[in-house]
Amino acid sequence: MSPSKTSRATLSIAAVLVAAVPLSGIAGANDIVPAVRLEPGAGEGAFRHLQALQDIASANGGNRAAGTPGYDRSAEYVAERLKEAGYVVRFEEFEFPFFEDRAPPVLVVSEPGGEAAGAVRTLTNSGSGDLTGRLRAVNLQLGAGAPAASTSGCQAADFDGFQRGAVALIRRGTCPFQIKVEHAAAAGAAGVVIMNEGTNGRTDVFSGLLSKPAAIPVVGISYERGRSLDTASRADSGVTVRLAVDALAGKRATRNVLAETEPAGSGPLIIVGAHLDSVTEGPGINDNGSGSAAVLEAALRLAREAVQTRARLRFAFWGAEERGLVGSRHHVAALSEEERRNVAVYINLDMVGSPNFVRYVQESGQESAAARDGLAGNARREFLADFREHDLTIEERSGGRFGTDTGSFSEKGIPTVGLYTGAGGPKSEAQANSFGGTAGRPYDPCYHQACDTVENINREVLEANTRALVRVLKAVTIAAPGRGTPEPRL
Repeated sequence: MSPSKTSRATLSIAAVLVAAVPLSGIAGANDIVPAVRLEPGAGEGAFRHLQALQDIASANGGNRAAGTPGYDRSAEYVAERLKEAGYVVRFEEFEFPFFEDRAPPVLVVSEPGGEAAGAVRTLTNSGSGDLTGRLRAVNLQLGAGAPAASTSGCQAADFDGFQRGAVALIRRGTCPFQIKVEHAAAAGAAGVVIMNEGTNGRTDVFSGLLSKPAAIPVVGISYERGRSLDTASRADSGVTVRLAVDALAGKRATRNVLAETEPAGSGPLIIVGAHLDSVTEGPGINDNGSGSAAVLEAALRLAREAVQTRARLRFAFWGAEERGLVGSRHHVAALSEEERRNVAVYINLDMVGSPNFVRYVQESGQESAAARDGLAGNARREFLADFREHDLTIEERSGGRFGTDTGSFSEKGIPTVGLYTGAGGPKSEAQANSFGGTAGRPYDPCYHQACDTVENINREVLEANTRALVRVLKAVTIAAPGRGTPEPRL
């Protein structure tokens, strides 16, 4: 997940369709990992997909980030399973802005003694460079009585009197990183160090995304290290730091994986999606192997259970979500105007196995009355009904883009519904009382880290979300209006 979810008819599914992509021709597609057996229940089947994705990451540098062999193998794994189930499968190619460190970033206090400035991470789209300069704090507001939210660097006036060639120490919060960095560069900063905000659980060293490439190095550090550097910068002699970033930026190709219940048609279309890529820091098994595994298992179960649908289903596994929702944005932009109008609802699963979970059912909040009475409303009601029938607490959220692929659809007026169990933010006392778990701790303590492995998954939560998705897909596809033509068969 990016920084910064009536009437019933008879059901049947045909088992075989002609695949749109000859996957058997992909090098290594049949020996990625052993094939998954299709007999177990939804949660167990979903977890086996997670184990496959873990194995792929382990064999390919520890991650499944877009533009890497780990992502390509993940896409081939998903496509092969869907092809075996009888779906029409295709790859949707696109390019995305690529960025990676060629060497670990460096932030060292040059005096006294060359002390390392703790853990540091390069912000995506940082500029490269190796420089030494005086550190200058920018409106950090760390003292007693300071406002809860930081506005450090959000206004050009914050840099009044800033020494050209110095390194700016800025506090995270309120406005995008991009604005802070642009103001710093305009004031003549040679580099930028952004400390975490220190509120709402945002204390650790962090990675972030600049929306446009920067001309100067930009790194993130923890809140406590920022406080220490601020204290040093206000000493009589000040403090000099060495800041070095060696990064590669450019364009790379990747792809979405798409599977259809029929190759064509003009009736209502339901798109069910999850992003398949991880961050470069780890294998991304909760974020977002969990959503991908649940969507894949739901597709396989529908194929096994012979479900006849009166609406088209498209299962989508997005690439480069962690690079700014690139894959889903590309797909929506490529839809014809007629097809876009026919998308009745987009259902998104992003992080649905968090260990210190909350069960969120979320919608964009932009749905028309017609949408709420149609498939989008049906999907939301069926999610709620499934959880309530199993005595599972839920929390509803509405009105936001939630930093995931729902934004690509909702900004085009397409209704969205999603499931989500929490990322790096802290669990509240009220949520701990409702859902269990530990208040004050992150929903996912391994969010965007190397420890986001299969050991980081709550299997019961994953199973409940997978089961609910299967129920919703059955309900919304058989509730879709007829098109005056023979009902499509999967």
